Amino acid sequence: MFHNNWIGIVAVIISLGCGFLFYYFWVHKIWSKRNLVSQKSISLFKNKFFRILLIVLSLSFLFYLDFLRDYLFKNLTFRMNYIDVISNGGSKDKYFDPTDSLMQKILEGYTAQQIYYLKFLSTFLILGVYFIACQTILKLIYYKNKTFVFTSLLYGSGFLLMMFVFSFYFFTFPNEIKYNFYLISMEIGHFLESSLPTLLLILSYKIYLSSQNINQIE
Repeated sequence: MFHNNWIGIVAVIISLGCGFLFYYFWVHKIWSKRNLVSQKSISLFKNKFFRILLIVLSLSFLFYLDFLRDYLFKNLTFRMNYIDVISNGGSKDKYFDPTDSLMQKILEGYTAQQIYYLKFLSTFLILGVYFIACQTILKLIYYKNKTFVFTSLLYGSGFLLMMFVFSFYFFTFPNEIKYNFYLISMEIGHFLESSLPTLLLILSYKIYLSSQNINQIE
């Protein structure tokens, strides 16, 4: 479906155009205002005990989210494959549905194609949840700084790179090459939909602040 060189070219152009617009907006609207921090947010997190409690709860939610994401996508894949086999003449007595009972009830009545699109929708929703969780944790730790600068850069760049790589899946390449592009884009998505970007940004932002202090001393 949608395997056409012209569609691939349009997808590449759109992804590159969105990338240019994103970086232009990031440089002029976000990076240029990186030193402007709301005093209201500073006063809100001045209570050390309250802030540490929120950090612990947020990190706990972030790590739990990794398991929730795996549960969701594995069961969507299980159900999609099972329905696809049954709809193509497979016997329910012969094939076992490994989908969790709760997800079976939720996905009851869905076709394999509908679940396929649901996986794409779930990707964007989960990605948004991880972005919010990452920004919240960074803001709690570095509440005196504008952390949105780096959170938006990492997730924005990662998402655009994922869409750019996925654009080549639409071209009429051999199936093996097309599948490799799909797998690469999926792995980029797996990275963004994990706790790794948050942990990376916590360390990276610490290094950035240290370098800023050294430059000020010099």
